[in-house]
Amino acid sequence: MIRIDDYAYTNALKHIHPAEKVAFALSFLLFTIITKNLMIAALTFVVMSFTIVIAAKIPVSHYIKLLLLPAIFLFTSIIAIIVTITPLNEVHVEPLWSTNILSWQLYISLASVKKVSHLGATVLASVSCLYFLILTTSLNQLMWVLQKIKLPVLFIELVGLTYRFIFVLINKMQEIYLAQSNRLGYQNFQICMTSCAQLIVSLFIKSIQSARELQIAMESRGGDEGLYDIEITISYNRYRCTGILFSLAVLFTITLLT
Repeated sequence: MIRIDDYAYTNALKHIHPAEKVAFALSFLLFTIITKNLMIAALTFVVMSFTIVIAAKIPVSHYIKLLLLPAIFLFTSIIAIIVTITPLNEVHVEPLWSTNILSWQLYISLASVKKVSHLGATVLASVSCLYFLILTTSLNQLMWVLQKIKLPVLFIELVGLTYRFIFVLINKMQEIYLAQSNRLGYQNFQICMTSCAQLIVSLFIKSIQSARELQIAMESRGGDEGLYDIEITISYNRYRCTGILFSLAVLFTITLLT
């Protein structure tokens, strides 16, 4: 999480206007989700991956590690979708593969393969769009975009506070883990389980304390002012805006043709 935040502030695309990056990512994301087209999904994944690795200069190894996280959940979903279990002699389609277990038959059909291919392509393409945003756009820039599209102030402040508390809890967790390790709190399985339980309880207590301290600080200021007043000095680039419009035209054309 800390590495992702570092990339958001130090990547090669940090000087680009956040509205351009959000429009670029959301245009591909919306077309991918709405159309569920394999060609559009593949194009989205290639374009976003190329932009992340080549343009933003994010290390390939770290990007692959990030892709492996949703790929694990995707794999478990694919197994549940692609394999069908029915009683024997009740298969009404021609299976590509089948096997019998007692009175049940496990099989894979062409329809399930197509469904899985569309699901996998859509998920990976959508994840690449989101990774483009979080790896190239800092939280302040994203919150500026949220302010400009007139989202409720409460929602924007909750986003900022939630993101802040992630790092607060990570820091507290590291401190507690280091203290437990110095006292041999993880030398065997039984002690490890006890230490993990104590760590979780301590994190819960410290998170409540931090929230109370923040609430007191806000109330001492009157509680009426917004927590975040963000200004962006980066200017728009007409060539990049033209490129985004061209990308939308290409996606729309592919949707009509396929």
